[in-house]
Amino acid sequence: MSDSATETKNVQESPRWKGILQLTIIVLVVATAIWFARAPSREFFELDMGGGLTRLDPTAEILQPEPTSAAHTIALTGTVGTLGEVVVVPESSGDIVYVAENFRNGGEFTKDETLVQIDKTTYQIALDNANLALEDAEAHLREVLDKHSRGDLSLARNDDGEINLWMNLDGEIDQAKARVEMAKNRIRLREIALDETRIRMPFDGYVMATQISVGQVVTSHSSRIGQVYAKNELRVRVPISSFDLDSLQPVIGRAAKVIVDGRAYQTEVERVSRRVDVETRLGSLYLFVLDQENTEYLPRPGSFADVIIEGPQRENVFVLPEASLQINGSVWLVNDGELVSFTPKSLGYTNDGWLVSAFDPMDGVVVGSISGAREGLAVNTTLVQQPQPH
Repeated sequence: MSDSATETKNVQESPRWKGILQLTIIVLVVATAIWFARAPSREFFELDMGGGLTRLDPTAEILQPEPTSAAHTIALTGTVGTLGEVVVVPESSGDIVYVAENFRNGGEFTKDETLVQIDKTTYQIALDNANLALEDAEAHLREVLDKHSRGDLSLARNDDGEINLWMNLDGEIDQAKARVEMAKNRIRLREIALDETRIRMPFDGYVMATQISVGQVVTSHSSRIGQVYAKNELRVRVPISSFDLDSLQPVIGRAAKVIVDGRAYQTEVERVSRRVDVETRLGSLYLFVLDQENTEYLPRPGSFADVIIEGPQRENVFVLPEASLQINGSVWLVNDGELVSFTPKSLGYTNDGWLVSAFDPMDGVVVGSISGAREGLAVNTTLVQQPQPH
């Protein structure tokens, strides 16, 4: 009976010891992993002759930047557009009797060139009638003036000097003169209406879209017969961050280069948007394409454009290799053989590197990355030459 109880007790205690053993093994594995994770990188140690590990400081390439004067450039991407696309709407109604050969999609036209002609027959007749009405009004005025002159002679022959009411023509003369002026105004209105049958533009430009043809009937102020834009109204819109915009100040009038479809155009900043986009938090620059009227080939609205803007010339700056740029815009400096983190004031980029305000470089600025870099890490240094500016 006692042997059976002892055997039962051993069976109950066996799972408990197995659990403790498993838990112990897990704790040892975790502790070992943590120890290896916190151990210094292997590259900081070397094997000595005695078979042990000796600490080896990493080597850092450093340079001593010299203060200089330089201007940064900003590369952006924009879109070609216009100040405004003109929708061509006739001011007269009637049949289309003529359409210029170049008033087609992509066509080019000159200032005051007749692009479309609306049938002007009824407008010409209305003008002729207005001229006849003027002749009639002038004849009536002459008749009234003649009556007035004869009335003066009659009064001169009367000794008593009395005036007959039917002879008082002053008011009738004024009415006759007003009738003549109204007739002249009608002629001017008819001339304007006749001239409006000829559709032309007050500028040199290009045709964006049109589907008009001879024989179509158009209605004044409602039919849309085309869409054009002026040659000298091309603009390039460029989204820009607040940081880049501040670095270009003063920005109005600043020179830039626009590259569209492999062609380069000289431009300058014309204006800046006064608000930022709600979603992108970017503002906009508007660049004017210089000498548009004399440029043989102009970029087309809607095209993407690569824009390079020259920043202001700055004094007392460093031009650092881009390899010196570390995380969060900082650099590593070496001071008495140890790494020191420093964040310089960034001014932009040039073809030669990263432009920053001059600062105390201590023993030198680290170029490239260092494995396991941290504040206070001891390093060996190798001085490198700063690349010559282009």
